[in-house]
Amino acid sequence: MISNIMEKRRQLKDHLKEIDDKLLEYKNTKETYTDDDYLDDHLSDDMKERHANTDANVFTVDGIPSRWEHNKLHSKWHYDTLRPTGDEFKVICQFQGDWSEEIKHAYEDAKEDTLRNYRPRDASKEDHDMNDGERLDMLKAGGLEDLAAMWNIVFYNASRPDKKYIKGYDKFLKIIDELGLDCHQGRVHIQRLGQMTPMHIDNQMRYAREKWRKIWKDGGGDKDPLKLRRFLIALTDWDYGHAWHFGNTTYSQYRAGECVAYDWTGVPHGTANFGFTDRLTLQLTGFITDKTKELMEAGHKDWIIKV
Repeated sequence: MISNIMEKRRQLKDHLKEIDDKLLEYKNTKETYTDDDYLDDHLSDDMKERHANTDANVFTVDGIPSRWEHNKLHSKWHYDTLRPTGDEFKVICQFQGDWSEEIKHAYEDAKEDTLRNYRPRDASKEDHDMNDGERLDMLKAGGLEDLAAMWNIVFYNASRPDKKYIKGYDKFLKIIDELGLDCHQGRVHIQRLGQMTPMHIDNQMRYAREKWRKIWKDGGGDKDPLKLRRFLIALTDWDYGHAWHFGNTTYSQYRAGECVAYDWTGVPHGTANFGFTDRLTLQLTGFITDKTKELMEAGHKDWIIKV
């Protein structure tokens, strides 16, 4: 028995050395790549020009590309795990309606996302560099080459002006209208047992890509990043094993239709499913209007909106 324990320890030591060796392959001579905080400047033309003019991975912190360390460095969150909680997110309303047909379509249309394949790696320098950072974060934390995140379908995409949305998601289009949102992207996430998205800040990399730049700049996102907001609507009641984590707060015992708003530039969050039912979420991202602002300010979890 002792020999078995010693052998496992030796294997673990060898595995950790292998990880360290791989990390050294990415080691940059430039110790920390400097950008402003996400809230102050996110994907402006000046930032894009700086990124284009460096050979360094722009998510480098202390010599190693890392999305998580970059998130910690450039968001305004305090990262004090023992600080009291309560203001990380807000439930602004509850949508009520029958979206069973929309869920049926989502199951038919969705494809599985992993942390390696969920973004187009070479769509921009920022996509490429963040993908390297995410891969190294997985490698450092668990020796993992990849990680299953969720099943996902993009049913609304504003970068396709001739066909912004696909058929079968009418109730979700009504939710967009009720929010008053100038929607850029609408997705349905289906997270199954064992899938997860590690803690992160939403870097909104699509706006680094050429086909999204005009939308981002015309709407003023490069000057005021929080003109863009992301809303998360639960499509089923909370169940055991469905995990939402915002900053220092967990979100549970929610009802189907509850709509969450949060500061994507500053609140780290992550999800996981270690239960035996699927966790389904409608994710909507876009520029807010006066109607959206009014709902975000005055709304609450008992504010019912029927769709």
